[in-house]
Amino acid sequence: MKTIRWSSTALLLAILPMAHATEGVNLIGIGPRQQGAAGAGVAAAQDSTWLILNPAGLADLQPGVDASFQVFGPSRTIESTANPGAGKQKDDSVFYIPSLSAAFALGQNRNQFFGVGLYGASGMGVDYDQPRVGFSEGDTRTELAIAKLTATYARSFDNGLRIGAGPVLVFGRFRTDMETSQTGPPSAPAPDDWNDATGIGAIVGANQRINDRLRIGASYVSEQFMEDYGDYGRLFADSLDLPQQVTAGLAYKWVDDVEIALDYRWIGWGQLDTFGDQFGWEDQQIVKAGATWTATARLTLRAGISHGNSPIGRKDVFANALFPAIMETHLAGGASYRFDRFALHFAYVHGVEEELTASGPPEAGGGTAVRMAQNSATFGASWTF
Repeated sequence: MKTIRWSSTALLLAILPMAHATEGVNLIGIGPRQQGAAGAGVAAAQDSTWLILNPAGLADLQPGVDASFQVFGPSRTIESTANPGAGKQKDDSVFYIPSLSAAFALGQNRNQFFGVGLYGASGMGVDYDQPRVGFSEGDTRTELAIAKLTATYARSFDNGLRIGAGPVLVFGRFRTDMETSQTGPPSAPAPDDWNDATGIGAIVGANQRINDRLRIGASYVSEQFMEDYGDYGRLFADSLDLPQQVTAGLAYKWVDDVEIALDYRWIGWGQLDTFGDQFGWEDQQIVKAGATWTATARLTLRAGISHGNSPIGRKDVFANALFPAIMETHLAGGASYRFDRFALHFAYVHGVEEELTASGPPEAGGGTAVRMAQNSATFGASWTF
């Protein structure tokens, strides 16, 4: 795995700015066409970014290349009862998240397809001026950044069935000052010490065209097994694996120019040794609805909403105060404009502010409040072959 890590580092570092939590540590979608519909559309692929949502969708695409750049502005706030002298602290750092993917047709029959994509896909973190705990010398910062490289194969059949699958390669970087205290051993990492880890999982998906108006689809992402972030062995009970995910949904043409997508997503945070057993994260149940309106031959408009439970409950707020993955509702809109083979895309996503207060006695962090709201804008371009 070390050989894979170092040979991949130069390429992956370019897309590893931190993406703050939306569905746990995952973005609600990749690229402006997914994000403009709030991540809905497992049965209705629109570009090559779908290979990480449902690789079967590649069989419904024109071959081409898609690139995007997301400007992500999360606002995180903490008011800790374990360090009342710190007062209310806020972190408004802005982050930049690129993605690049492509889809290709294979052979003369055009019933086999290949896709490859490289994404800034997940992340989490805060950077406060004062520690969460009053007597700590660190405990102000966490940063987790995750990129995914996916290569998938898809095939279409005459009965309207499409299937697809492929590996998901993961590259992660993590740092924190939660271990830097006077009680730590001499080998405890200093602030800003990045540790890298690689991992692997897989994705499989299927779509079925029922008739001219209705399609159904589903995908499964396996657990992504990660190496340890070695220097942080005292902090994590096990490796920081990423969860299984199941998404199922339908796409229905309400009228000829308007398609409605409805998705359900389950994310298995509670099944993981570190996120679940150690930090108390629960599985997420998420419902998404998106609409795509082909307003003219060149202009397409999108809108969507996504809602799910926070993976963190009140009893685990203080333990996760530097990993505040509490978002539940996202509102989204977007547009595309096509110039023959070239097209430009835009999406805006607003994460509705959430606040969660820790239960338990104040001396154990009870009463600590964390808040988060999010705004992001994603710009993209595509070229069909």
